Amino acid sequence: MSDFMALQQQWTTWLRQPSAVQMPHVESRRLFIYRELFFNNISSFVENTFPLLKKHLPAQHWQSLLEDFFAKHYCQTPYFAHIADEFLQFLGTQSALLQAYPWMFELAHFEWAELAAEIADDSMPVFVQGDFWQQIPVVSPFVWPLVYQWPVQSFAQQKNVPEPEACSLILYRNQQHDVQVMQTNPLTLMLLQKLQHNHQQTGTQIFADLAQQLQTDKLALCAAGQEIVEQFIAADILLGVRC
Repeated sequence: MSDFMALQQQWTTWLRQPSAVQMPHVESRRLFIYRELFFNNISSFVENTFPLLKKHLPAQHWQSLLEDFFAKHYCQTPYFAHIADEFLQFLGTQSALLQAYPWMFELAHFEWAELAAEIADDSMPVFVQGDFWQQIPVVSPFVWPLVYQWPVQSFAQQKNVPEPEACSLILYRNQQHDVQVMQTNPLTLMLLQKLQHNHQQTGTQIFADLAQQLQTDKLALCAAGQEIVEQFIAADILLGVRC
């Protein structure tokens, strides 16, 4: 290993954990300023992505998380936009904290998903306006069904951690590029997933399959589903029909 590479490795190791190795032969004031800027930059990005996680964790645990992430996690990407992905992976390894705060990972995943929805890059499919029931529906690529065991959408409004309660959510980005969350139910998520994987069935055929799967009356399900279809259209979840 060359002297330069050895110095570089010592430098990066010291930046992560100043107490673990000898300080490089550089003016200490400059080193500490550089480390503070680097740590604050990473911390700021994490805090901006996970504000609710920071809010609901005790301050000392949040600070320890940031320091351990900075010191021990080796990111696999140089892109700042992917730091949230890396932090979520890191949280999944924190078994003691996950046991102490069983809501922690789901809340972090929800906040990560919101950022992922904001920066998601995909091409819009070709569609025209038409009859959902008689033609093949086209779903936006910017829609994600989510299921949690904690009411993650309630953490923002509550000072204390809410009680565990299963929730079904639809995270989506409309055509104005606004990320929104729709609170829904397992049946609506089943319908959404069928729509997302559909390439050849009309809306009526999709509901007929769903009725058979649920062992319920097709006409009754279609009548009840009309309101859901209208909600999906208004939210830009359903874009139109295939040309």
